[in-house]
Amino acid sequence: MAKTAGYYRYAQQVLDGTIVAGKWIKLACERFFTLIEDDRYEFREEKVEDVVRFIRILRHYTGRHAGKPFTLEPWQEFAVASIFGFYIWEDGSRLVKSVYMEMARKQGKSAFSAALCLYILIAAGEMNAEVYLAANSKDQAKISFGMCSNFVKSIDPKAKYLTAYRDRVNFDKTLSTLRVLAADDSKLDGFNASMYLLDEYHAAKTTKLKDVLQSSQGMRDDPLGVIITTAGFDKLGPCYQYRTMCTEVLSGLKTDDSLFALIYSLDEGDDWKDEKVWIKSNPNLGVTVKPAYIREQVQKAVNSPSDEVGVKTKNLNMWCDADTVWIPEHYILSASRNMTIGEFRDMDCYAGVDLSATSDLTSLAFLIPTEEAMHFFIKYYLPEAALREKRFKELYGEWRRFGYLTVTPGNVTDYDYILNDLMKIRDTVYLQKVGYDDWNATQFVINATEKGLPMEPVSQSIGNFNRPTKELERLILSDRARFDNNVITRHCFRNVVMARDRNGNTKPSKQFEEKKIDGVIASLMALSAYLSAPRYGQFY
Repeated sequence: MAKTAGYYRYAQQVLDGTIVAGKWIKLACERFFTLIEDDRYEFREEKVEDVVRFIRILRHYTGRHAGKPFTLEPWQEFAVASIFGFYIWEDGSRLVKSVYMEMARKQGKSAFSAALCLYILIAAGEMNAEVYLAANSKDQAKISFGMCSNFVKSIDPKAKYLTAYRDRVNFDKTLSTLRVLAADDSKLDGFNASMYLLDEYHAAKTTKLKDVLQSSQGMRDDPLGVIITTAGFDKLGPCYQYRTMCTEVLSGLKTDDSLFALIYSLDEGDDWKDEKVWIKSNPNLGVTVKPAYIREQVQKAVNSPSDEVGVKTKNLNMWCDADTVWIPEHYILSASRNMTIGEFRDMDCYAGVDLSATSDLTSLAFLIPTEEAMHFFIKYYLPEAALREKRFKELYGEWRRFGYLTVTPGNVTDYDYILNDLMKIRDTVYLQKVGYDDWNATQFVINATEKGLPMEPVSQSIGNFNRPTKELERLILSDRARFDNNVITRHCFRNVVMARDRNGNTKPSKQFEEKKIDGVIASLMALSAYLSAPRYGQFY
């Protein structure tokens, strides 16, 4: 590979610190070099150059760059190389099928993505190609379409080969079409998408549009789905769930070489008011957005706290909640491991069970202490009827598909499933205590006690939870906690805010009733059972 290529230099300079970048971009660059060395894949420089050359043909049509060629910035070249450079040796197909790009506003991501759409439409060589510009509303989708339409007019002003209509572009030479599509369209079927561009995904309420477009690509040899967005407010929504999956791939917790994720964001611990870190979420800082503009917006947020969340999400690409979470997400991600209870055979184990009242999420946590760390394994249960709950239907469905969730028959959680799991665990480890809350647990405790399980009441009062809460915080922040690799656990931690009394006692709480924290509560009950057990110098 030509080491002088712009994309190669960009990746190298990110990794050596010449270019200031956040954690996720560094991991994306590391992954780029890892894939180059992977014997399963071929890197084709000429394909990258083909795309770059095509984009240079396009002409800007507004502002100070009007009439000038579309010259790619280094980060955009890197994106082109990552998307179009890798091919599978076995069948010659393009490796990357899915793209997620997240950064602050005014970075040129819409224009860049529009250029990629036109490449697939015009220059990729596919007959009867179908390219869709999609968004949550027609108005949003038409922003990218307007760019495509103007680019088309710049390269074919006489409409000899390309014809731009109100909501579509036709390329007659290959009988290919680019169309506008929105989530609020009445008809969402009959597609055979070669590529789709889904814009501002953070505003999506459901995955319906994405699912329809993705499922329509089954007959294409080299399909491509591109999601572009800025940060938003809803961490329960489909965008943040997809983003979470992307960060797990970048972190090595999940494997998916067909995904390319480019997330420009600040790192945990960065001061959002510090100009030195703005480049991490604004890769086009000084090009399409001026530092003075960001400075002005940040000052506005400092002067008016009501503007803070808007500035953080739009100008600095920071996902925000209305309240501050207990433990920053990167600590929980760092503590996650691919591990099984079977690795700790014949060791002491403490459990905690957070029983739901009716049709809510129920959690069962197992804690295995070692000299190195505290290892938590958490199981989740949900009654079948809850899968139809409108607000969480898609989220619960995804958890179930990937095996993170045990679904029990009926309208309420069947506690027999939990009891059976507790009985099974005794075949592997020594179950010392099972912590439970007295409230609404009478029959469960009777049944468990009859089977010989060591049940112990654990009050969820703030005074009682103070000790395990502070201990779990200490364990996580000192890198002495380990959690099995379950996305629901990370979801629960994201939703925790702290309740405090006048004596300084704390316990996890949730800002809204709909935000689930059950896995955290069950873990604290298991830890409470452990802390109350007599020990003689072991670990503590």
